[in-house]
Amino acid sequence: MSGAESFVPTPMMLSDSARKRLQALIEEEGKPVLKLRVYVTGGGCSGFQYGFDFAEDVAEDDA
Repeated sequence: MSGAESFVPTPMMLSDSARKRLQALIEEEGKPVLKLRVYVTGGGCSGFQYGFDFAEDVAEDDA
């Protein structure tokens, strides 16, 4: 083994209502090219915090 790690992202599953809500939020922004970005941050004593926002571009390190 070379020590290099391989990362294969798991697709995120959305319900139909979540998909429709995301589409509505993107339409409200008026930018159909927006993509959903989901992120995790450390929350100290309360554990991890999860959030999302929209991005126009995909970064090289996005999964």
